[in-house]
Amino acid sequence: MAKKKPTARGNGKTAPVRKSKAVSPKKAAPAKTAKKARTGAAVKKVAHKAAAKKKVATLKKATAKKKVVAKKAVAVKKSAPGKVKKVVPVPKKPVKVLTKPAKALPAKTPEPRITKKSAPVVVKPTTPLPPVPKVALKLPATPKPAPIKKRALKERVVMEFYLNSSPHALYELLSTPSGFSEWYCQDVDVRGDQYTFLWDNEREETTMIGRKLGEVIRFHRNDDEDPEAYFEFRVRIDPMTNDVCLVVTDHAWPQEVEETRNLWASQIETLGRVLGA
Repeated sequence: MAKKKPTARGNGKTAPVRKSKAVSPKKAAPAKTAKKARTGAAVKKVAHKAAAKKKVATLKKATAKKKVVAKKAVAVKKSAPGKVKKVVPVPKKPVKVLTKPAKALPAKTPEPRITKKSAPVVVKPTTPLPPVPKVALKLPATPKPAPIKKRALKERVVMEFYLNSSPHALYELLSTPSGFSEWYCQDVDVRGDQYTFLWDNEREETTMIGRKLGEVIRFHRNDDEDPEAYFEFRVRIDPMTNDVCLVVTDHAWPQEVEETRNLWASQIETLGRVLGA
């Protein structure tokens, strides 16, 4: 049984004493020490790792310096064997490059080449060739040009005859074989442009050299000496009187002009009778 302690009030009554949960010192001490030991071990590990890293870094620097010193020593040995000198690195200074225009070199004159003189060529005399005999070439004689005949120039004879007929009927008698046989000749032989007019004991061969239907027809006599001579029949209407006019054109020598006019007048008179019948 627990003893009752007197209260501070001094009323003689004793208050009950509460039991507190006391922790024994033996149980609490090991937990704190374990925590401290763990933290101390972690700190030691970290410090140990840092020290190991520093050692590795210092070792690397030392080995690098040793390699550089060894390379420099080898270079010094190669340059001057027997004497080893410490090589002190000298800082490099920037080199100034001076650019100057290059001077043009004088052109070299080519040296004359010395050639050996060739021996003179000796030409041996040769026997002269026999002279070539001259042959006279006979050219054929050129024929003399034939004398040019003067072209005969005939006079142009133009005649007009007024007829009582229509232009179409008149042109039919002046251009067709049947029309010519009624007033100009007995018969006509036509082969293309060749017209042959026939009489009892006479024939006249002509060539038609021009024609315009309903208006004009022109012939050239094949045996005529004048190449420009022709005879022509042209049908024309008088603009004032509207009469039908036949214009006959022919060529004749000056001494035969009147005879030619009379001959055509008699021929056209026959034509007028045919038209009036």
